[in-house]
Amino acid sequence: MSEAPAPGGFWGGVVALLPRLLPLVGGLILLLILVEELRRDGIEVQPISVPARLVEAGLTPDVVALRLTDAIIHLQDSVGGEPRRRTGADVGGAHPDFTVPLTGLSLRSVASTLRGMLGIPERRVSGEVTVDGEVLRLRLRLSGQGVIADVAASNPDALIRAGAPQVWRVVQPVLYAWWLSTEAPSENEVRETLTEMMQSSGSDRMLMRTTQLLLGRSLVRTGEAAGALEINEAQLREFPSYPPALYARGRALRELGRLDEAMAAFEAAQRAMPNIAFPRVGIAQVLRDRGQNQAAYDLLLPVVRDNLVDAQGRVELALALIALQRPREALPHARRAVAEDGKNPSAHTALGQALLAERQPEAALAAFEAGIAHAPLWGEAQLGRVEALFALGRSAAAREALEQARPIIAAVPRLSQRLARLSPG
Repeated sequence: MSEAPAPGGFWGGVVALLPRLLPLVGGLILLLILVEELRRDGIEVQPISVPARLVEAGLTPDVVALRLTDAIIHLQDSVGGEPRRRTGADVGGAHPDFTVPLTGLSLRSVASTLRGMLGIPERRVSGEVTVDGEVLRLRLRLSGQGVIADVAASNPDALIRAGAPQVWRVVQPVLYAWWLSTEAPSENEVRETLTEMMQSSGSDRMLMRTTQLLLGRSLVRTGEAAGALEINEAQLREFPSYPPALYARGRALRELGRLDEAMAAFEAAQRAMPNIAFPRVGIAQVLRDRGQNQAAYDLLLPVVRDNLVDAQGRVELALALIALQRPREALPHARRAVAEDGKNPSAHTALGQALLAERQPEAALAAFEAGIAHAPLWGEAQLGRVEALFALGRSAAAREALEQARPIIAAVPRLSQRLARLSPG
């Protein structure tokens, strides 16, 4: 006959322990929530103060905060460039808060105090919209840093779009630098701001590396390849085998006519980044300079078709098609490149060359002059302008333009044959 179980048995013992376990379990849960709150790496946008007349129109503080949050996230998701740590963003109060038993303190306030003690910056954005006549102004503040944005616009959408990049400029300046290189209205503005950021980067090596890279990129895009090469080589001394700098060095060398060295740089970048298509654009440039236009086209077509490269890939594909006597096919690629990268002089030049080959010299002249407006030292646009003027029968103006631009054009080795054909004697 089996023995009777002890009074209460196993479950009775568990029930007896519950009063002791509950505080321990509760404390553990609160500790986990506190750790998660400390680890949260997001931007918290507080309701933005709005004038009464805008509130009456439906633009409440919560609506502005929500739309600013959306703009911050959209900008992060849409900017290209090197991989970056992803930072979330949400409207203040979106995450639940808890009260610590007995103390009456909120868990968020405890986390905030601990962040301050541990030197972990908080990313709480607040601010206000004001109205000055017909102009709206948005002033934003970041906790612990004061005012980080003071922008103006004529409507709420433009105002919020202008404010979002300024948040990233402080929170993730690398992301802001990539955004600036694409969206700033001129390369001069790109260079001025990047230079300021580089000078204030301090010990942030990632920011220093990015601003150097983008500064060199800006210079090579505007026909200042010698200055770009100087930056690229200085960067490679500090960051040896940095793949984007290898590619950038190749672009500068190609502009200077040092094709063998450029090809070696592009191939090194391709080996370092086998899954990235950008070095193929550089390789195709060198192939085209060597007269291997079909090989350049074959290399570019798949990466452009699958959107694996930026607008420069479309530019090079268009130029390869023009060299293959297929300007009509080149036109849509050149037009899209201009639409995607409007301050890129080589995009306007490709469009001008395609239009000129299609016997539309007036439109071609406008495209070349748009390229010159963005980059007066871009030799291909200067030479294209001369060719368009001759095609229009404006020979005197063409000869005058040629003499003025000759030093700029002569500085680009790949233009020597075309320049010789236009030169008298």
